Amino acid sequence: MARNLKIDSTDSKAQRDLATFAPYSSVSVTVTAARQPVRTKDGGTERAPEDVQNLSAVVPSRELTQNAAEYDRRVQEFKKQQPNFSALVNQPTEIPVSALDQILRMRNGQEIALFLSFAPEVCSALCKMDPVRAAETIENISDDLNWGNIPTERVSYPVWKDARNREKAPRTRKR
Repeated sequence: MARNLKIDSTDSKAQRDLATFAPYSSVSVTVTAARQPVRTKDGGTERAPEDVQNLSAVVPSRELTQNAAEYDRRVQEFKKQQPNFSALVNQPTEIPVSALDQILRMRNGQEIALFLSFAPEVCSALCKMDPVRAAETIENISDDLNWGNIPTERVSYPVWKDARNREKAPRTRKR
């Protein structure tokens, strides 16, 4: 399980596993209203059937709303360093909801979003993964970005990671 996923109180492992995939809540309301009585042909009065409305909506959880607000604050700060952030990130790419939710949770989520704008093949790979694996991959990308710089041109993630690892590797002295 991804290490930064928050799980509210649950009773069983199955419910905890389900909670990792459920950052949204379903809210349902049933409204029943009485109607005016109906007059019959013979002059009598009958009770009219009730007017029943079932309303439901899927809404983000409190945690997800807080994470989105914090992410937005970090993005506004990051735009001071990267003025073209919106133009780079607002490209038509598709990632799974679990990955998006994980980006909102991560401290360097804005850097992850910028990296994914340079690496569309990573986005397509995330779409092919199961949700937990996609969230863990976002955490791994976050860890990698903490060690290196964001690429400025389109480059594949494995190539960038190899270059970053070469920068981190201790250099041996020649004798």
